[in-house]
Amino acid sequence: MEKRETKKIINSLMDLPEFEPERVKVKVTRLNMVFELKELPYDKLVKLSREADANIHLILACVCNHPEIKRGDWYHDKMKCATPADALKKLLRKGEVDKMARAIDILHGYGAGSVVTVTEAEREAEAVTAAVKELEKN
Repeated sequence: MEKRETKKIINSLMDLPEFEPERVKVKVTRLNMVFELKELPYDKLVKLSREADANIHLILACVCNHPEIKRGDWYHDKMKCATPADALKKLLRKGEVDKMARAIDILHGYGAGSVVTVTEAEREAEAVTAAVKELEKN
């Protein structure tokens, strides 16, 4: 690879925006509650996937509009549970947990179409387009 091409690649990587977590809202209709879920950094996502009851811990980490679910007065006093995870398991049904976890997966790029294979013809077309733009500049 030429130095010029390498420099272009490095510059394009340097221009990538900082991680700004995406958010999505989901509604649990049975409870008439809307949960706002935020995207997590990769390392935290991997760490949570190793936990027992990983989906529950994932939901707890992603929910950003209900801080009360992590407070002792809610999970201990009101829900009569030892941990926020236990209280969330008591509050939500298994299907609701699964659907919320699926929404979180899609938020993190695990949905269809988030990463697609590029054919050789598409790569060539992109290269030609870039070359034409470069020629038009000069």
